[in-house]
Amino acid sequence: MTRSTTMAAVQPVAVNPWMAAVYGGVITAIIAIAFHFLLPMNQPILWGLALLLIGVGPVLGYQLAAGKLGSDWKTIIGGILGSIIPIVGQLLLWPLFVWLFNRSFSLGRLYLGSIIGIILGVAVFFLVATLMGQDPYSWVGLAWTLAASMWGGATAAFMTGGKADAR
Repeated sequence: MTRSTTMAAVQPVAVNPWMAAVYGGVITAIIAIAFHFLLPMNQPILWGLALLLIGVGPVLGYQLAAGKLGSDWKTIIGGILGSIIPIVGQLLLWPLFVWLFNRSFSLGRLYLGSIIGIILGVAVFFLVATLMGQDPYSWVGLAWTLAASMWGGATAAFMTGGKADAR
């Protein structure tokens, strides 16, 4: 049997949620580390900018896993606007703004990923607090970075599986 041109149609490529979770977690952790190191400085504009960029980590992780890095700037803007209020923003505003700027994602999956990410992040935060001891200067930065990376990884993983995955 010979292949014809009708058989060579482009098949939609599914994005691996594990790779999106790893990329989203790593990018969010890098931004959270920058926030942690900028916080003791008396430069609120710099750490405020780093805090806003935490919402971009899952979006960039998804785009990197999908092979579409930088192709959709509207979603990146939605990630920035969704991170205006630190914890409540990631829980309520981030999924809404990402969905408003890119309707190809499922709003329910974005909310579910954000809720699961916040739960996992809080669990990791308290686990690090339990293991590290009573001196908050020694563990808060590490716990914050790990909690933010758990949120970023979970939300990037739940961004997969929608209409945006088809190339």
